[in-house]
Amino acid sequence: MIRFVEREKDKQKLLSLCENKPFGCKIASIATVYGFDKSFACFWIDTEEDVVYCLVDGAMLLSGTVIHGEAARAFLRMTGTSEVLCAVRNAEAMGLVSTDTGDVLKRVIQPGDPPCPPPPVNIREIFTLLEENGMVEEFEPFYLDLSHKLRHHGALALTVPGGDGLKACGVVSSISESGAILSALAVAADYRRQGIGSALVRRIESYFPGKTLYVFREQNKNREFYKALGYTKVDTWVHTKL
Repeated sequence: MIRFVEREKDKQKLLSLCENKPFGCKIASIATVYGFDKSFACFWIDTEEDVVYCLVDGAMLLSGTVIHGEAARAFLRMTGTSEVLCAVRNAEAMGLVSTDTGDVLKRVIQPGDPPCPPPPVNIREIFTLLEENGMVEEFEPFYLDLSHKLRHHGALALTVPGGDGLKACGVVSSISESGAILSALAVAADYRRQGIGSALVRRIESYFPGKTLYVFREQNKNREFYKALGYTKVDTWVHTKL
């Protein structure tokens, strides 16, 4: 049975089910930073399959393993889901055709003491560099989400300043008890192949000692870059529109 999460017991179960899972990290981060009482974010648990669902502005995230695909597909239709991000096994179980796909990578960071809190960042500069690399589209939703998460310690943003704008930037947009997701990494065209990106990844890793850092890598992009940094494939992500 798929049950809407509103009781405290269910909230704690959801967070527990999300731990040590890349898609779960995304969901747990949303629940932790925004809470369970916002109209734009709804959460459900399949009590038989231990699958977690999170619907944010029409986009459904799934964590776990779907067994009854037809029932899950019917649930997506019932909730008005317009797009889905999930593991390939779940897309196949529900009969969904992928629009985009790629590897989910991970690296377990060694325990230790984190560095001092990072300096404040200019979100407009980060957006500009990401936009130049085709990684973002609209400024306002990007700014509202990242600024909120930074204020509530639900994100990390690091930059490498240059003479005119940024040389590089990295954004961790999801943080949970046991993991974090490196969602954006960009280096300005004039500064590539100088080791700046690799050094920035290592700086980011230092803020998450003892945790697992995930990357949802786009297909055919940065394969060797992350391989050289010690990241290994743990899953395949699928994005599809309904």
